[in-house]
Amino acid sequence: MKTAETIHNSIEKLIERITDYLERLSVRERYMVIFTTIVVVVAAVGSALWYMHAAAEKQQNRVNDLKDMMVWMQSNAVTMKPADDLQLSASDKVQRVAQQQGLSVASQQTGEQIQIVATHANYAILANFLTQLAQMGLSLEKIELISDAGQIKLTATVQ
Repeated sequence: MKTAETIHNSIEKLIERITDYLERLSVRERYMVIFTTIVVVVAAVGSALWYMHAAAEKQQNRVNDLKDMMVWMQSNAVTMKPADDLQLSASDKVQRVAQQQGLSVASQQTGEQIQIVATHANYAILANFLTQLAQMGLSLEKIELISDAGQIKLTATVQ
């Protein structure tokens, strides 16, 4: 309560001093001081708003650039390969692609061929899985898709 009274009293003293100063001036000078004060306050508020708007616009442009970069990275993630892809075995490539797609894949290797069995509810996920396998250099020998109880079972032989 005491702090509020102190602030109130200091504001009243300030207003009283300003009023006394304005009463000592001529009418013309009084209008000039009031008008100049209003112009300065409006310019200060306008300037502050302009700088906040410019900063917000700059941040919005930055966010848009980051979104564009994320979209580009997501669309090109399939074609980007680590340098050690050439050193991976065929079964390692199958497991890596399956992990990237979030698929659980059963694979059995016989000689150079790998028998792959995967199930998923979405055909696009399985198709993307096969596309990535082909992009990693594996050749698809045999592909079989069977729809069963809302799930699609992929059976493929890769080399």
